[in-house]
Amino acid sequence: MHATTSLPPAIYAPRSRVCSAAVYRRRRAVVGVCCAIIVAVGVVSIHDTLTGPGSVVASAASGPSTIERVQITAQPGDSLWSIAQAHRGAVPIRRYVDKLIDLNGGAAIRAGQRIVLP
Repeated sequence: MHATTSLPPAIYAPRSRVCSAAVYRRRRAVVGVCCAIIVAVGVVSIHDTLTGPGSVVASAASGPSTIERVQITAQPGDSLWSIAQAHRGAVPIRRYVDKLIDLNGGAAIRAGQRIVLP
């Protein structure tokens, strides 16, 4: 006959693990943070894959930019506002004047100065 060893019943009975609500919330928070980190890493990876150097879309960064700016010579009595009025087209005048100031190093101009137009 077979000899059976008698073990205490606690070894055979499965333990029921009941967690408190605080432990449950803590575990859900940890899982949520881990999922958020994984999503963030994925988004950054996709962004880096789709953009080229300098965070420019890869298709736009394929070749060097050869934009030639139009230049005019300032006449006596000209101001950036009068030049903007004559050359702005459909662009709002304030935006055009701001761009003129950025391109030409300030708001002051003098007769004979070359003015770069946007």
